[in-house]
Amino acid sequence: MSPGALLADGGSDPISLSGRRGRIFEQLRINLNHHPATETVIVRPTRDQKDRKLVARFDTQILVDGLVGADEARLEINWWTHPPGIDDQFKFHYVESSGYDCGWHRQPHPEESDIPFDHFQQRASPESDYRYQGVDFLEDTPVGLLWEVTRTRLPRIIRARYDPETEF
Repeated sequence: MSPGALLADGGSDPISLSGRRGRIFEQLRINLNHHPATETVIVRPTRDQKDRKLVARFDTQILVDGLVGADEARLEINWWTHPPGIDDQFKFHYVESSGYDCGWHRQPHPEESDIPFDHFQQRASPESDYRYQGVDFLEDTPVGLLWEVTRTRLPRIIRARYDPETEF
């Protein structure tokens, strides 16, 4: 069985947030509420209405020292648990009202075999194509990955986007 064929929570219905997946969503929600720029965190259905995701709305005047030039910014998170021995899959996807979006994902792209399983993707607008690159995550727990993305990776991308002269 390929990792992409597994259902959330090792076989449970992905629309329900029960068991291990529900606990992970709750941990992520609690921790997102501790991020200084977070205004709200809610669980929402995905676009196709077949799954759920966390959506954190950020105060753009606080996020990365007020560098964000868009009116609205949010982080969408999804996590799919799998049985022991198979890595969980996830998406941490940042979206601005300007149309820019980027994300750190651990998931297959069956139609695009050259996209690494662990990757970063970004595009300037919904009309643009995504650019992909492989990434090595430093953390492996849901909360550790949340902080790796929100405190290190996302600020670095925002600084490069809005203040290209910033050195890292």
